[in-house]
Amino acid sequence: MNPGTLALLIPILAILGSFIVSIMKLREQQIRAASENDSHNKSLQKEVSALRDRVEILERLVTDDSYDLKQKINNA
Repeated sequence: MNPGTLALLIPILAILGSFIVSIMKLREQQIRAASENDSHNKSLQKEVSALRDRVEILERLVTDDSYDLKQKINNA
């Protein structure tokens, strides 16, 4: 290999190496972000489930016959 080819090959390899390192760092950040999103989604799903349970209980209370009777008594 002549010196001219080596002079071109070394910077090209350095540039390619830096691209590979930056791609690896980006993938690591994406994996970390996906993990954080998963944990956040799980907590939101738990909260939504708890809220649905509360709404279900409130609906049951409001549609109960005794609730309607109490409303009539309070309005009279």
